[in-house]
Amino acid sequence: MARKTRKYVVLPQDNVFNGRMETTSFRLFQTMHRHLFRGDGAAMMAASLPTGTRDGQQPPTRPPQRILDTDAGPIRLIDSIGVDEASLVSMTPEQAFVLQRAYPGLRVRPELRLYPLRLGQLDLVRKQAKPAAFRTAKSLALRCVDAESGKPVAEADIVVLLDPKKGFGISGVRTDAEGWFRTALPAAQDRIAAIICSPHAGYWQGGAENVAIDAAGETSVMIHVPPIREGFQDALSRMVKPSRDDDGHGVRVAIIDAGVDPVPDLNLAGGLNTTGTEPADEWFDNGSGHGTHVAGIVARIAPAAQLHAYRVFERGEGGASEFAIARAIRQAVDDGCDIINLSLGQPLEPIAITREARRARAMGAVCIAASGNDYMSAVSYPARSSAVMAVSAGGVIGSWPEGAITGRNVAARPAPIGERFFASFSNIGPELDFIGPGVGIISWVNARAKGVMDGTSMASPAIAGLFARLLSRNPALVAAARNQQRSDDIIRMANEHAKPVGFGKEYEGSGLIG
Repeated sequence: MARKTRKYVVLPQDNVFNGRMETTSFRLFQTMHRHLFRGDGAAMMAASLPTGTRDGQQPPTRPPQRILDTDAGPIRLIDSIGVDEASLVSMTPEQAFVLQRAYPGLRVRPELRLYPLRLGQLDLVRKQAKPAAFRTAKSLALRCVDAESGKPVAEADIVVLLDPKKGFGISGVRTDAEGWFRTALPAAQDRIAAIICSPHAGYWQGGAENVAIDAAGETSVMIHVPPIREGFQDALSRMVKPSRDDDGHGVRVAIIDAGVDPVPDLNLAGGLNTTGTEPADEWFDNGSGHGTHVAGIVARIAPAAQLHAYRVFERGEGGASEFAIARAIRQAVDDGCDIINLSLGQPLEPIAITREARRARAMGAVCIAASGNDYMSAVSYPARSSAVMAVSAGGVIGSWPEGAITGRNVAARPAPIGERFFASFSNIGPELDFIGPGVGIISWVNARAKGVMDGTSMASPAIAGLFARLLSRNPALVAAARNQQRSDDIIRMANEHAKPVGFGKEYEGSGLIG
């Protein structure tokens, strides 16, 4: 029986006292890269492409795999960022154990997957119910309709939260063409904690809480979802000063996410797919709308900023590989991006991403990341890294229309201060640097429509946009040598313009950038 393999990230241990790294461990590490890219495979990566296509004509960025004999036996080389940078290999856990001990100058860690930090179904439902197993006559007939016209809302995501303490419920389902969703219910269930209807585009979230279930038979529930109205003042409009047409001019912002669709409002310069499995020029949105929404938030604050899209989330995949994200950061820096937004996260440290974020700082660029949506748990990585600016989420009371359930994200502690509130879902900790609007944010989800999303995923690009706005108003800093002093000065400038809301440093860092 073949031994099961998995992917590992391998990179050299940092040692500032040994700049030349003339060690057995480092020589093996360099051999990995050279063996992988031998011959005509020496070209590492094309610059971000000015055009993209859903079909994809450019080959993936990943080179052909090769086998390398080591003290741990033959391992499969998959990819490498550079001769002195992270490599991705496939081997068994036993081989990884032997390799780490034979070459203590290397770090060998399982490759991690990171996820978008939009508040979504998985944040509420952690244990999936199995309605087919319910031996009961109880059922739910749910219909989602337009709050103004009464028309059915099709293909809306549905969450039925049965037990909020255990995170037990039904998710990953949608309404049909007539706006209906039907399911069996547990026999002992007498109430539903929450029902949420989340249309992909055109509407706010609607829902109901503490819904009584009929003792027998079918319980009917109608959810009215408010449509998005042009010019509505959401939390971003009420927390951030209006932009000037030239805000962001001369600044490049990287959107490392699920891809970005070519919306007319976006100053989209180009992009690259770094998944290693999809065509390099297939960098448009993967269908989730998350990357386009994030880019639209940056554009609302810094409309003249040049946006570069790096797609790391494959179509149909919930997570992105650590290596794809690390490669995207590397490419963004090499493409001259000044600000790099990372609306994604993971509880454990992805060492390849940490290394690239540190390199970005050394090259004059600043990475900004979402703190996570784990209801005041510890800050997620990469936001937790000291080389990255971590952003929590807040909002404004009443910055949503009647009938929307956005208000369920208002934290009781810390208590609201005036009309400002802390998002109940946002992660907290001493690593936080800033707070941004992240509750009930309107932005594009594709080239035709806008949607509303919540999450630290939305707060992070708001801060990225404010960084870009401030930087564009300081031409001398834009033109400064791209080194650590430049990135330090960019961060110092942002801190000088930040004002505390009053929640405390572990909730907001320096506060909201003005």
